[in-house]
Amino acid sequence: MHEETKPDTTKWLLLVTLSLIWGSSFILMKRGLYQNGMPALSPLQLASARLFIAWVVLSPLLFKHAHHFRAHWKPLLGTALLGNGIPAFLFAIAQTSINSSLSGMLNSLTPLFTLLIGVMLFSIRIRAINVVGILLGLVGAMGTIAYRHGDGLPSWTVHAVLPAIGALCYGFSGNIIKRWLYMLPAAATSVLAISMVGPLGLIGVMATGLPHTLATVPNAWHALGFTAILATFGTGISLILWNALIKRTSAVWASSVTYLMPIVAIGWGVLDGEILMPMQFLMIAVILLGVYLVNLGARK
Repeated sequence: MHEETKPDTTKWLLLVTLSLIWGSSFILMKRGLYQNGMPALSPLQLASARLFIAWVVLSPLLFKHAHHFRAHWKPLLGTALLGNGIPAFLFAIAQTSINSSLSGMLNSLTPLFTLLIGVMLFSIRIRAINVVGILLGLVGAMGTIAYRHGDGLPSWTVHAVLPAIGALCYGFSGNIIKRWLYMLPAAATSVLAISMVGPLGLIGVMATGLPHTLATVPNAWHALGFTAILATFGTGISLILWNALIKRTSAVWASSVTYLMPIVAIGWGVLDGEILMPMQFLMIAVILLGVYLVNLGARK
């Protein structure tokens, strides 16, 4: 009995930890883009610096795991682009026109995309309870954000499409990891993937003129500091935790972390002076129920 309880405890601990880290990533992006209400870094600068710094943070692990690269470079490239590179730019650009909470809500589409892609392309088996949990979590996540506005509706813009595309990318990445990279240690998958896009981040840093921005734009260094925190925790460390969670559970169950992220995002909003409406407590309960049902359906 003890041996069965330990894995369950570990996966829930990973889920909560990732929710806290990634739920905080949206406000960190906001602080990287704006300081005192004024633009600091551009979206391309922020995304490039995020990838480059995350690569630097994880690079000490590269020497230990580099021997895995030759045999697995194709799926590693897939998860590098779809799980790291492309979403970093999509979410940074979106953050200039939509608020952090809406971005977090759209990111909660990840489990739905993960499930659909897994069923259509990766022949994964699901149970009805999986679908119920996914849909409940999605409804709860959307409701959590909707009730932040007086009219009960989120403020949609064209930029809202970008986080949805990012969620689609995450759906592909999660399935790729579970299908073709499950045999690698979580740290190996993380460092090898980020090493494939990290150099592109360095090129982006130079091409977008980040050094000049740091020298001329007020508070740009403060913005870079928030970006460094985002890169270290929101990309570097969380990549290892995320890959560990996928290998321990399933791509669909692991992606349910995105249902808890809006709760954290709203928590930051409350600390920033926003008011939490009573209906949001109900929506949060719906989210937690959805995550529980996804987990219930994933049990063998």
